Amino acid sequence: MNFDINDTLLGKQASNPERYDASLLFRIPRSENREKYGISEFSLPFVGVDVWNCYEFSFLTKNGFPVSRIIKLIYPADSPYLVESKSLKLYLNSFNMERFEAGISESEERVKGIIKADLERLLETSIELAFFDRESEEDIAFPEFEDIRNFIPEEELENVIFSHFEESPELLQSTKTNQPREYKFRTDILRSNCRVTNQPDWGDLFVHIISGCDIDLLSVISYLVSFRKENHFHEEVVEMIYKRFQDAFQPDKLMIAAMYTRRGGIDINPLRVSHNDWIDESFLSSEKRLAKTWRQ
Repeated sequence: MNFDINDTLLGKQASNPERYDASLLFRIPRSENREKYGISEFSLPFVGVDVWNCYEFSFLTKNGFPVSRIIKLIYPADSPYLVESKSLKLYLNSFNMERFEAGISESEERVKGIIKADLERLLETSIELAFFDRESEEDIAFPEFEDIRNFIPEEELENVIFSHFEESPELLQSTKTNQPREYKFRTDILRSNCRVTNQPDWGDLFVHIISGCDIDLLSVISYLVSFRKENHFHEEVVEMIYKRFQDAFQPDKLMIAAMYTRRGGIDINPLRVSHNDWIDESFLSSEKRLAKTWRQ
C-alpha cells in the first residue's frame, strides 16, 4: 500500500480520546525518504536508534488515583517504520482516563506491557520501553562535545555571508590530508521544518568523525544553516546529514545525532553511527532518563 502523508493526523484538529485506543497509532515507512538520497534499505550505511522522551503520560489505578510517568522509547534505525508523532501523542493521551484494576506498581507493569506490544506490532521491530518518575537518575549525552564555534575565530564567522537556506551539500568543503583527523563538536543552530505542518523544529546536533580530510568547519556551519527552509521529519534530517558527510568526507568512522526540542510533550532524538562503539550509552539505557539539552 502506498504511503500518503495526508492520512496522518499531523496538521489536523483531533479530539483528545477518553479511553485507551491503539487504533490511533500511525506509522510512516522510512524508505519513503531514504530513496531520495541514495540510502539503500538493504545495505544501510549506518546503525543507530531513535529515542523518544514522552513527558505527558498518565493513567489511573483501581481507586482512580492518577499515576504520571515520563516514557523513554527506544527503537532501532533499521526498523521499516517510524511512529508518527501526533498519533503517538493521542495514543498516550488515551490512557489518561483508563482505570487499571490494581495498585501503582502492578498497573504500571500492565501499562508498559500494553504500550510495548502495541508499538512492536505497529513498527514491526523490538523496542525498549522504560517509565521514569521525578526521582529517576538521568544520563547526559555527549558531555565532552564542544560547540563548533569554539574552533572558529569569531571574526571569520562574522565575515561569512549565509545565503543558502535550502539543503545545499555542495557547501561542504575539505582537503585531503596524509593523516586521519578527528572532529567532535556540537551546535545549536540546526533548524528545519515539519514536512506536513511547516512548523519549525529546533535541534542540537552532535558530530563525531574521523576522516582523512581537513574539514572546513565554516563550510559545515553554512551547510547546517541551509536546512532552515527544509521540510523533513527529525529522523530524515539526521540521515540526510549523515549521508552528505559520508559522501563529502569519506570518513573512517562517523556519528551524527540530534536532540530536538519537544513538541506536544514529546522530544525525538535520532542517532546514526557507522560503528556500534560510537553509540552514546545514554541513548541505549533503559535504567536512566536521557537528560535534556538546554533548549529541550
